[in-house]
Amino acid sequence: MRAVFHRQIKSLFHSWIFYGVCAVFLFALGILVTTFHGTYEYSNVEYLLFYLMIVLSLLLPLLTSFIFVEERKRSVERFLRALPISDREFVFGKYLALLAMLGGISFLLLLLPMFLGLWGSVHYASSYMAIFAFFLFGFAILSMNYFFALIAKNHWISLSLSYGVTAVLIALTYVAVALPSPLGALLERVSLFGAYAPFIYGITDLSVVGLYLSIGVLFLLLSAWSSSKLWKK
Repeated sequence: MRAVFHRQIKSLFHSWIFYGVCAVFLFALGILVTTFHGTYEYSNVEYLLFYLMIVLSLLLPLLTSFIFVEERKRSVERFLRALPISDREFVFGKYLALLAMLGGISFLLLLLPMFLGLWGSVHYASSYMAIFAFFLFGFAILSMNYFFALIAKNHWISLSLSYGVTAVLIALTYVAVALPSPLGALLERVSLFGAYAPFIYGITDLSVVGLYLSIGVLFLLLSAWSSSKLWKK
């Protein structure tokens, strides 16, 4: 599994899609910082991260949906079948490479409160907890999209599934605002985006942490269970 992890990391650093995703993410981060802090003089890192979560959810499918393209080619399949690793180890190794990338992005965001703190008042404790929630949200979305990439017959189907589910989740976030409290609160949790709301107000909600972890682990286990589908056309 370690060899698969290292191979996938090298593959990411040789992929124009990876660099494109990173460039768009950094560009979006710059725009959001300029808009909220430079224009409105608003230093709430937690609020900024909510919009960055939407950006992340739109970028991750570009990485996950193409991750098995080469492996589904017949010649590559025969080579991988000859290696002393199971399908499950292969699937986990590639997933860990993507998770490491997500961890790198989240680590970069740790500098954000200190940067904004140079020009405004920042609540560091709630900001760092919000970044932790951002990582867990990414973990949940990454696991979901990775599962779609694994079970889909090709990368276009995977992209359609990922963006379709993301669109529904974002829509539910805004629909929940217009509904009565019990139903609205439930839809906020289901949407994953709305569940982040307590962190915007500086509240560390452990139930949200549990929700993101549960969704991420669930789809990761589903990916492990469906690992044999990797080679199906």
